[in-house]
Amino acid sequence: MSTGFGEYLVLRRLLTPRAVLQVLKNQARARPHLGELAVNRGWLTWGQVLGVVSLSEQKKIRFGEAAVLEALMSQEQIDELLQQQETATPSLAECVIELGFLDRHVLDRERSHYEAGLRESGLRESSVREAGARTARGAAVLVEG
Repeated sequence: MSTGFGEYLVLRRLLTPRAVLQVLKNQARARPHLGELAVNRGWLTWGQVLGVVSLSEQKKIRFGEAAVLEALMSQEQIDELLQQQETATPSLAECVIELGFLDRHVLDRERSHYEAGLRESGLRESSVREAGARTARGAAVLVEG
């Protein structure tokens, strides 16, 4: 939901595109690496992680694909690590607040509007640009009217 909500906040003129990029970079930096998670679980050593990283760079494949290819991990283990990685990664909203772009009250209100727009229109997140534009136009009408 991160990118779609970020686009919505830009369309609502609450964040600039540059601010969203900064938030997404912050979010990416906070995301734990699969190799680190695998070591913490005792599934790989740091030496194995380095070997997998090297292979993934050579073959231009993802870390998990390289670990499975080398028979160091199963696909089930990769899936488990991906879930753990997703859970441990801060949300876009958490990063927006942490960086001080918006306060929680404003963000919660906008999240409610965003989600209501998705439900009302039956749109998936990939189509949020339309929902955000409609909401922004509606806000402009309220201000003008």
